[in-house]
Amino acid sequence: MILLIEPNRKIRKRVCDLLIRERIIAVGTYAETLEMIAKFQRRFNIIIANIRVLNDILNKKTLFRLCQKLYVDVPPILALFRKGDEKIKEQIEDKYKQYRLVEYDGDDTSFPERYITAVKEIYPEVIAEIDKANELWLRGEEPETAIDPREWLVKEGFLDVLEDTKYGKIAKEMEKVLPIIRKMMSTAESHEAPVAKKDQRKSDYEKQYLDLKRKFDLLVKYIKELDASTKKH
Repeated sequence: MILLIEPNRKIRKRVCDLLIRERIIAVGTYAETLEMIAKFQRRFNIIIANIRVLNDILNKKTLFRLCQKLYVDVPPILALFRKGDEKIKEQIEDKYKQYRLVEYDGDDTSFPERYITAVKEIYPEVIAEIDKANELWLRGEEPETAIDPREWLVKEGFLDVLEDTKYGKIAKEMEKVLPIIRKMMSTAESHEAPVAKKDQRKSDYEKQYLDLKRKFDLLVKYIKELDASTKKH
């Protein structure tokens, strides 16, 4: 599995497409990087990082301390640099000779082969198809399509489907109640309404709130139990 760190969404998409058969976790920030390392630990075979983000990682050293705490080896690293990154590139080449560096150029037709070759040097088992990568690269940037994150997580095997469980049913019920709460908040009560009617409406709102809170507390309890069981493994 590959961890790709690139703040630019369009570049992330194009780089991911070059290894379309590989399982890639793509993130855009340092914080997300730490989260993914903590979540998947030994499952990453390689980290591919924007050189500026990598420089931040190297300066802060939090990633290395996290891996040490988790008893995880830091995966091999490949850095992607662009024009304007020459100074950072020289610093990293001088201090971290073990890292592989590749220049990213969205208009360079040779990039897919250079990139895949560099990945293979570090991660020989990578699943790559250079012809397919070249074909996708030549298409350029495609319009972004809306993706359901939950659907993707289920498809990739990172999330269990919960719809048929009691917690999934609770979540569905919450989805039905939330619009009611939203409507309650957006609709102001008339000052001319009879006091008895106001009291009745207030009582109804309180019942709906308490019911929602009960379901929410159950969901939180389940998530905590799931998190605890995951940590044991």
